[in-house]
Amino acid sequence: MQLSKDTLNKLKNFAEINSNLLIKPGNSITTLSAGKNVMAIASIPEDFGVVDSGFGIYDLNEFLGIVSLFENPDLSFSQKYVTISEGKSAIKYFAADQSVLTVPTKTLEMPPADIEFNMTSAVLQSIRKVAAVLRTTDVSIVGDGTEIKFQAGDKKNATANAYSSVIGETDKEFSVNLKVDNLKLLPGDYNVKVSSKKICKFSNESLTYYVAAESDSTFPV
Repeated sequence: MQLSKDTLNKLKNFAEINSNLLIKPGNSITTLSAGKNVMAIASIPEDFGVVDSGFGIYDLNEFLGIVSLFENPDLSFSQKYVTISEGKSAIKYFAADQSVLTVPTKTLEMPPADIEFNMTSAVLQSIRKVAAVLRTTDVSIVGDGTEIKFQAGDKKNATANAYSSVIGETDKEFSVNLKVDNLKLLPGDYNVKVSSKKICKFSNESLTYYVAAESDSTFPV
């Protein structure tokens, strides 16, 4: 089996969320951050061909680094290890004990959404760039009863430099606060649903991210 560019990109993205990964049978991979405040699910074209119990990877960056040593590697999974080979060269990479991995143990059911809008890839990229320039760790999705805005800035300092971009319309008032470090989304357009249970769902055709909202968020009554 060979990994597509799409799958490699998704694996690299997952490595930013958590270095642990449990590969299960089927065409889907799932990860959970160490703080359990970000969960991601991706559809991929390949089936890794692992056994029913799954194949654990403790250091996903290391695994991807080994794969990158080959120009066009072939991966063959067994219960205890995966053989990564090309031509006459091969590396045997052993599975991690699943008891030491931080991985999802159940499917997350999204509560009913109180807020919903669409977010373009351009807005997402702008928020990231601005947050980096402003050196802020906070972003907010804010409704003022007329517009929905994505904002970046120090939420505790009203006079600090801040950025906002209008992304939709609303008749509600709310402020959903998020940590920039939790927005490790691959570039793309997303449908966004937000629940007063302090869960945000960013999804498109092949990716879903569940991100926890901060405790000081406020929602429509």
